[in-house]
This record gives sequence, structure tokens and C-alpha cells, in this order.
Amino acid sequence: MEKVNNFLYYAILIGLFAYLTYYLHSQSLFILLLLFLIFPIFSCIAAKHTADRLSVKAAPLSLWTDKGKQTQINFVFDNRTLLPVISCRVSFKAENRYFKNDLVNCLDVSLPAKAKHTVQIPITPIYNGLFTVNITEVYVRDMLNIFAFKAKKTENCCFYIKPLPAETGVSLSVSELYSEDSIISAKNINGTQIDGVRDYVAGDKLRNIHWKLSSKYNDLLVKEYSDNNEESAILLAELYAPCIDDIIDNIYGTGLALTDMGYPYTLCFASSGSEQLTKLYITDKNELLDGIQKMYLAYITQSDTNSLYALRREYAGSGIIYIHGSSEGKAVTDII
Repeated sequence: MEKVNNFLYYAILIGLFAYLTYYLHSQSLFILLLLFLIFPIFSCIAAKHTADRLSVKAAPLSLWTDKGKQTQINFVFDNRTLLPVISCRVSFKAENRYFKNDLVNCLDVSLPAKAKHTVQIPITPIYNGLFTVNITEVYVRDMLNIFAFKAKKTENCCFYIKPLPAETGVSLSVSELYSEDSIISAKNINGTQIDGVRDYVAGDKLRNIHWKLSSKYNDLLVKEYSDNNEESAILLAELYAPCIDDIIDNIYGTGLALTDMGYPYTLCFASSGSEQLTKLYITDKNELLDGIQKMYLAYITQSDTNSLYALRREYAGSGIIYIHGSSEGKAVTDII
């Protein structure tokens, strides 16, 4: 409707100049009338030229942002032409991959000629997950706001939301999680086995000492593994859709507690339905965040037992920290 009104106003203005030119027989008004007739053509060509060469990029401030805290999304406009843009309208959609709570919005900006221009949009993510910002449409309007041309050079972005570590309320018993039987079983799930023993060297971790053989030979002997992995417990995550946000917070909190105590573990979750189990060996906070990132890209399920069934096909031992959902919509942490 706005374009129609602008066109009508301009048509009325041209008609008025045409009438005055005819009535007054003025050469100056005739030249001005010709300029008014030519100007829409020039405005249209200029807008089309700018739209073809304009690029718009969405970029987050960082790859990770804290849950519940405001962050900024930068929209970078690169106008490579010698013509300024009076009005550029950008429509974009921001959504969390887990929850699909779309935020659809648009912005209007004016762009200088031959320059880059940045506009910051504040966003506050309230749930865990992968947050994507997709530019859906970019239109460049001409100087009369009658014509609009679509710019095709756009670049979307995404960032990951860092969980808030939740208190699990479960006492992590080291003797239960790292018992000899559970360690051997955990090695089987990791695809590793004890490759041999060697003499103790200063700096070796005490939990790698083979106490039974050491007492037998009256000398400290250290276990060696085929892939150099250390002993680990299993942190099993159930990517259950109704509780996924609370589950991620509990996984992060439990994982941090284990790494703070200096104990490695294997983070497991069913990544493709119930058929494939992802297993990630975690020793520090950075590896935990990498594991959370991979989890954000995995499938979530409406079943609250997929990961457990997938694990039981490969592993029948104990020493499992099992984080799953409940009928009340909360995460539950069990040691099984």
C-alpha cells in the first residue's frame, strides 16, 4: 500500500508539472518535467545495481554464549557500489534447534556508499541448544520507495548456548564409579583394553597403578592401554525432548564435577534414534563443551530409554551415571 501511495503522489506531481508546463508554455518547467519523468527510471536502475552487489552477513560475537544472558548478533552490510541506499529491509528468523521457538523480525537501515555498515540486534537465549539466525529476505528500495529488488548474497550464522551447571543431588561415589569391574567394562565400551604393565615412573597417576600385580611382585606396576585412554566411568545422557533443557544442565553439572575431581569419563548418548551410540572420552572442561556441542547436533527423541537400550547392547557393567527425564518434566540422575 505504501508503494501504491508513493506512486500515486509522484504521478500527481508529474501531472501538475505537465499542466503548468502546457498552461504557462515555460521551457524551464518543461525541462523539469523531463527530469521528473526520467528520475524513476534512474532510481530503478540504481536500486537494481545496488541489490546485485550488496552482501549481508549475520555473525555472533562468539561461538558460545551464556544461557539467560543477552548477546549481540551483528548484521554486516557491505555496499560495494558508489550509490547510497536510502532503505534496505532485512527479514530474519532466529530459532533454537531443540525448541523451534522462532523469533521472526525485520529491520530497516540506510547504507552509505562504498562502505560496510554494522547493525547489532540483542538476543537473550533462555534454553540450551544450537541457536541459528537465518536471513530470509533482503530488499533494496529505490529512492522513490516505489521499486524493491532482492539481494541474494546473504550469510547465516549459528552459536551454541553454554548450559547452567545444575546440582544433581546425587553423591558421586568414586569407589562405585571406578571399581575394577566397572573399569574393565568401561574399557570394552571405549574399544580399549589393557595392553600391558610397566614399572611406575614419577608423574604416573595413582589410579593407573595395577595394585594386584604390584602387591604380588612387591613393586609398583602401571597399567598401559592400547589407545592411551585412562580409566573412566560412563556418563549416559538421554536426549528426551520434554526435559532436554534440564537434562543438558544436569549433564554439564555432573561432567564438571567429575573433571574437577580429576576423574575422566565417557560421555554417551544415542545420536541417531536408538541404533547408534556416540561415545566421547572426556578429561577436561573444554572436551566437555565439545561433547555438548556434538550433543546439540544430535537427534532428540520422544522416548526416555533410547540411550539406555543402545548402551545395553554394547555394555552390561556398572558404574553408569544415567541422566534421563521424568514424567514431571525434570531431569533425573541415577547411578546404575
